[in-house]
Amino acid sequence: MKPFKQFILSGYQWDESQLTASFLYSFDDEQFFTEKIDFTPLQEKNYFKVINTDRENIENILAHLHIALGVSYYKLYPTKEIVVNTLQLTENQKNFWNTFYLKWLWEFFYRNQLDPRGLAQFKSAENAKNQNNNINFEADKLLVLFWWGKDSLVSVELLKKQGKKFDLFSFWKDFPLHAVAQEPTGAKRLIIKRMLDLENINKLLEKWYYNGHLPITWIISFVSLMVWYLYGYRGVITSLEKSADEGNTLYYGMEINHQWSKSKEFEDLFINYVETNITKDFFSKSYLRDWYEIKVVKEFSQYPQYFNHFSSCNRNFHITGSKLSWEDLWCWVCPKCWFVYTMLRAFIGKDKVNKIFNKDLFEDKSLIQLFKELLWIDGIKPFECVWTNEEMVIAFRLITQKEPDNMSEIITIFKNEIMSKLTTEDFEKLRKKLGI
Repeated sequence: MKPFKQFILSGYQWDESQLTASFLYSFDDEQFFTEKIDFTPLQEKNYFKVINTDRENIENILAHLHIALGVSYYKLYPTKEIVVNTLQLTENQKNFWNTFYLKWLWEFFYRNQLDPRGLAQFKSAENAKNQNNNINFEADKLLVLFWWGKDSLVSVELLKKQGKKFDLFSFWKDFPLHAVAQEPTGAKRLIIKRMLDLENINKLLEKWYYNGHLPITWIISFVSLMVWYLYGYRGVITSLEKSADEGNTLYYGMEINHQWSKSKEFEDLFINYVETNITKDFFSKSYLRDWYEIKVVKEFSQYPQYFNHFSSCNRNFHITGSKLSWEDLWCWVCPKCWFVYTMLRAFIGKDKVNKIFNKDLFEDKSLIQLFKELLWIDGIKPFECVWTNEEMVIAFRLITQKEPDNMSEIITIFKNEIMSKLTTEDFEKLRKKLGI
């Protein structure tokens, strides 16, 4: 592994005729990367029409998006210095990007046992361009960030209840699970394609450069700005919830939060940055911001039309490439499968949830250690998008009330380790705190 001194954000290009943006990066002007995003809709081209085309406004957004996307390449060899050729950064902007890169990568540093102190110090090239926050327009339709999980489906239903006009937005490519989840919504979906420079990334990975998890929410947030402007939306609806505010463990004195890019801290920083540096007309909002995950699942349990049209298993999705038979939608062993299974079982009961998963996860003794971690009986909270331990406690309390005769080993552990130490009043306080 050859060390690098600088990560350089070299430039970006906008092809107005093709609606394609290219973003250029390098390490020490020796190892180069080019990422592309095609802002042409992959489907429904006659429905989704470009509204705003002012090049100065577009380049303003692209200059900031350029920095956000760069973290996917920077993580290969995190350098102390990051040079931005395309935007004259203020001190506040430098601090913002330093915070974002480091907090976004803190889990990555932990897993690779890297010392993050002093890394990601941003500076601008002398000839970097100044950008002004002068973008303004009015619109009435909302854009919903859409995956295939329960959260965005709950957001869709809440918008319907309020009579709001909206379209769905998916990023990266048209995954089969997107289409499965979209079908019952009855909504149109704008799909934007991302093309990572995998060839050059893999060249460095073959030489033992660094790799690890990156939460995609941050990148989608900045991409949504471009979609918001081009296609003329009033704002973006996310599905970020309160459970994401809780971290996993500490590393070099800072809390690692696998879900940091879904947290309120991230959301507030992002909105403040956009309002200060790009536009005051954009907004990004989550109707679930003050909800814990358990409340989201409780709401989701009221919509059985989605029970056969969603998945929350990132691991099985990654391994299989998103197959569509129900056996392939859940791996049955990862923390996210456990999370959704347990929460749904608390609200819709054993028979219905076993039909969704095609398995009773409580009967799988190989999952007992994972169960202990999720309840914080042993180990740390898994690095997955899962709930707080308080939600786990309440979910199992609800399950024991629904299934008083259940004598499985997992339920027995819960009764002995948790339930025996809490009073009825303790459980009621937790229920009120969690909003259920």
